[in-house]
Amino acid sequence: MADQSGIAGGATGTQAPGGPGYGVQPPAGYGYGAALPSGKATASMVLGILGLVLIPIILPIIALCLGISARRMADRGEGGGRGQAVAGIVMGWVGIAFALLGVTVATVQGISAM
Repeated sequence: MADQSGIAGGATGTQAPGGPGYGVQPPAGYGYGAALPSGKATASMVLGILGLVLIPIILPIIALCLGISARRMADRGEGGGRGQAVAGIVMGWVGIAFALLGVTVATVQGISAM
């Protein structure tokens, strides 16, 4: 039964456990999201993009190596950024394929010009 103060049971000045000042405790593990991407994963993705656009021979190879290393680290749980690492691996392979295609075309044109 509530008295005029509005507190059940007529007790004045008492608080329920966990009242003001304590707040609600977050669930276990709250605030710990996915691990941040590692520097290798980010560098792999950036070098893969630059390798497709600027330097198609050297940068894709570096992006591929960094991507494989970053993906292994993410699989072991030592860092995040597995998606960026895979993107760097894919762009590294595509960049290497474009570089090989360019070398092949240049070779064929050089041979046919003789």
